Amino acid sequence: MTTKGIPGRILFFLVICALIPGITTVAGSTYLSGMPDLVAAIDGTNDFSPGSEQSIVIHVRNTGIDEVKIVQPGGGASGDPPSTARMVTLTLLPGDAPVEIKTDTQMVGDIASGRTVSSPFSVHVLEDAHGGTYHLPLLVNYTYLVSEALVDSGSVAFQYATESVQLDIPLNVKDEVIIAVDEISAGDLNAGGDGYITLTLENAGTLTGTNTIARIFQGDGSPIVPLDGRVFIGDFPPGAVATARFKVAVDEKAGPAQYPLVVAVEYRDRSNATRLSPEVTIGIPVVGKTRFSVTETPAWIYRGATKIIEVEYENTGPTTAYSAQARISAVDPFAASDATSFLGDLAPGEKAVARFEIGVDKTATVKEYGLDTEIRFRDSLDANRISDPMSVRIEVRERNGLSRVLHDPVLMSIIIAVIIGCGYYLFIHRKKMQQAREE
Repeated sequence: MTTKGIPGRILFFLVICALIPGITTVAGSTYLSGMPDLVAAIDGTNDFSPGSEQSIVIHVRNTGIDEVKIVQPGGGASGDPPSTARMVTLTLLPGDAPVEIKTDTQMVGDIASGRTVSSPFSVHVLEDAHGGTYHLPLLVNYTYLVSEALVDSGSVAFQYATESVQLDIPLNVKDEVIIAVDEISAGDLNAGGDGYITLTLENAGTLTGTNTIARIFQGDGSPIVPLDGRVFIGDFPPGAVATARFKVAVDEKAGPAQYPLVVAVEYRDRSNATRLSPEVTIGIPVVGKTRFSVTETPAWIYRGATKIIEVEYENTGPTTAYSAQARISAVDPFAASDATSFLGDLAPGEKAVARFEIGVDKTATVKEYGLDTEIRFRDSLDANRISDPMSVRIEVRERNGLSRVLHDPVLMSIIIAVIIGCGYYLFIHRKKMQQAREE
């Protein structure tokens, strides 16, 4: 008998059957070769922006095939096909990519030949990530059928092996302008006033921004409010450094502390589209509020009198008050012929004395009064400021003894009338006495 004319594939199967006669005694299917062949890819786009965080779905497909399979008539199947990956686990690692993987190892079960499984992973791209293509290692662990062996008549032993493969998942980080704030200069920002903030910005990204504008935004709950929050920079290539000066206002209720301010740059990319860089939050120091106090020096005035009183003021705040002027509000029963006194420049901790000419009505009640006073001054930006109101305590007194008589118009009128009357009486009396002597 000759094999001439017999197809090669049929001849191959005949040879295999002759070499392993024991297998023919087992009913079912026998696989002589094959193993899993896994490939992976991201579902959808793999372009990510620095600072972004999102869930990516990775598809894993089994492209393995069973190259040689012997099918015996009658009876069930043998073990799993060698191409089936069983008990598959997926572990996504950052590798050298500037990302953080927030999802642990995922179990996806069995993957038969020609089948695909999907698994989501949460990925955070670092804020300072440089643009480029990176590869995330995907570790795939599974078991598969290695061989079948006849143990005795009607029994087969299946041998499985554990396999670990690494698949690379490409991830593209977009080229962007990413700013780093190298220096912050805030001067003496005080509550209730305006001031300037100077920032030194560096392009730490991989993209050149054109028509770049530095911008600042009010932080969440921050008392610092931008008044002029846009500064033009122009071209801003990677590694370039630019200085931007912004004007801000500080709420009068702000205390001495650091408060958040948000910084970003607006620019045009290669396609001339307008983009905004990832925002950076920085801390801006506020030194507090310019405050003054009145030294408790006793001041008093006799009722119905006018007097020059001296009031000492102290700068208890953190900044210098320039060209300070003290003012006092004289209300009934007081009157002030000179209610303003120049103090000059007052540095923190310095004191100055103001002099006011105050008069009090003669009908005023004898007691202690409080007169409102304030200080008008200029801050470091030469802006007019007014301090919080303060109180000057003044005691109205009653004169005693002769002083009281001399300064009481009623008593003085009576005394003068008595003196005049006495004088007139003496004059008439002397005149009569003189006339009597002459007669």
